Amino acid sequence: MRGNSEKGAILKLLRNSVLEKADIPYPNIDMEADVYSTIDDDPLMIFAENIVQCGGKFIYCRNENDLINKLHSMIEYRNWANDISVLGNNLKDFLGTNGIQGNDGFDGTKNVGITLCHSVSARNSLITITSNQIDNSKFETFPSIFIIIVFTSQIALDLATALNETSENIPKYIFTLNPSYILKEEIKELYLFTVENLIQAN
Repeated sequence: MRGNSEKGAILKLLRNSVLEKADIPYPNIDMEADVYSTIDDDPLMIFAENIVQCGGKFIYCRNENDLINKLHSMIEYRNWANDISVLGNNLKDFLGTNGIQGNDGFDGTKNVGITLCHSVSARNSLITITSNQIDNSKFETFPSIFIIIVFTSQIALDLATALNETSENIPKYIFTLNPSYILKEEIKELYLFTVENLIQAN
């Protein structure tokens, strides 16, 4: 009997809580307002500063030719020529045409990995990669040295803006990388080669 009376008391409290309307504690809050403070600086500059603060390396490239030249210089200087994996068939073809060869996908057999991305959030440097960049390449593990190619048109101020751009070509899946986390837990070195462009090139 005691169990039934306790159950009845609880049900009564639940019914009363549904029926009774409480006053809204902060009726003047603007739910549509931005939660972040306004930033007037160039998103590219914000992105570069945040990447460096996370422990990553920011490399600015004037165009695709400058990108290839700087990649060649780094690969030669670090002796990476035979230790590269590339994520995405389009990127693999592009790099191969320009003399940079690599295995298809990240399967743990190579230490250096290169990929494109969908977009980045300048405010917190979150990097978004989708199935549109990966194609059918294997992504089984992070490489020890991770090179991500970013076009300036892919730099959005915040993550919501970056993800909104997926609506035109909806990918099968999306994942977001936090540079601070992956540098602590997954990889040793992170390089963001950022290429100046006017049209996003995924």
